[in-house]
Amino acid sequence: AGLTDDVIDAAFRSFILEIIVRHGEPAPRLCDKDPFNLKSTVYLTHLFHNAKFILVIRDGRATAHSIISRKVTISGFDLTSYRDVLTKWNRAVGDMYSQCLTVGPSRCLAVKYEEIVLHPETTIRMMLKFLDLPWDDVVLHHEDTIGVKGGISLSKVERSSDQVIKPVYLDALSKWVGKIPQDVVDDMADIAPMLITLGYDPMANPPNYGEPDTLALQKDEAAKNDNRFRHLREAPPPDIPDVLLRGRHKPPNRGIYEVE
Repeated sequence: AGLTDDVIDAAFRSFILEIIVRHGEPAPRLCDKDPFNLKSTVYLTHLFHNAKFILVIRDGRATAHSIISRKVTISGFDLTSYRDVLTKWNRAVGDMYSQCLTVGPSRCLAVKYEEIVLHPETTIRMMLKFLDLPWDDVVLHHEDTIGVKGGISLSKVERSSDQVIKPVYLDALSKWVGKIPQDVVDDMADIAPMLITLGYDPMANPPNYGEPDTLALQKDEAAKNDNRFRHLREAPPPDIPDVLLRGRHKPPNRGIYEVE
């Protein structure tokens, strides 16, 4: 008795805020990078009227290879099967993309990971404008802000921490090529029709994501020559489970989902 929708919504809102606010240093803007936030975009926009969401989309084949090769445990995903992981990716991303479209462009921005890699400044400027945040050159060199005061604090138990500490590499875009079983490659359009919806060619091996701009080439070359990251680039990823990322720019109650 008395458990109205308003009461339940208020409880969920308080619970979510408590976790987000307390998982990092105090900040005027808050960001949560939980992998499946975007499956609840419609409800979260109802709970947080000022919230904005960024859906970072990546080629599902690259995502599947990342999940399987790095042993990222996701409930219901069979890490021994590219077919199963791609099927589950297709379903999850389809739901997230649909909800992003439902809440509209003022609340949710879909961005391709490949565009961030190939055209970093142009793409990140668009993202910051959407979030009503000022431009800062530091966003082009996130790896220099990790572990420093006022910078990025990473969880030691998050699977993607070993990836976040690295600069963005061009060759990361197509590492999946040649790793997916041929029967899955042959059935790709049927297994993952969201590839076409999102603008990817399911039969392209390797794919053509576009040409990197001058800044992307410069960053890639600098990263290759940076001894701080060479061993991370060449070594297999460590076994650590997934949680949250705390970033320098923290939009209020704003979730960012990255399909890696």
